[in-house]
Amino acid sequence: MNKNLAVALAIIGCSLIYGIYLIFIQAQPAYTAYQEIEEQKVNLASLKQQIDDIKAKQAAHVKKEQTETKPIYKNDVPGDGEMSAFGVMFEDVIQAAKYNKLKLYSIAYNMAPADDIVYKNIASEYNVCEIAMQLIGSYEDLKSYLQDIYNYPYLINIGKLEIKPYERDKSVLIADAKIVLYSKK
Repeated sequence: MNKNLAVALAIIGCSLIYGIYLIFIQAQPAYTAYQEIEEQKVNLASLKQQIDDIKAKQAAHVKKEQTETKPIYKNDVPGDGEMSAFGVMFEDVIQAAKYNKLKLYSIAYNMAPADDIVYKNIASEYNVCEIAMQLIGSYEDLKSYLQDIYNYPYLINIGKLEIKPYERDKSVLIADAKIVLYSKK
């Protein structure tokens, strides 16, 4: 009887080992798939973090652009002709030169500056005026004038600026400037 019991136990043991082996073979792909899913969860979390970082950078960029971009002037007072579309902008640009002790040697207006990108592409929405001026003054006066133009509350573009010293007195500058004004139609 001991012999039969030993044989039965051996058969049960072999069956048990074979059963565990079959379970392991069946469970191995499931375990591998589980590990891959966990790795993909980590990758997904990393990608979500990258997306959140990009969205935050984009929002910061949009906010920065909104705060740094100057508005375009709109003259609410109806007037005759294109020149009136700029309202006080003409006066401000010229008065800023005088206020900064620059002498205004010459001035010319161009209502259709062909090389201006706004005039080329969206002239139907905006008025564009290029003011060509020749200014004479000191370094400090010119610096102060350009700072005033930069700080002007509406969009103004310095299209061209050529500076050369006066031949007789190198402390005096002659500046040829093209200031471009924009206003909404």
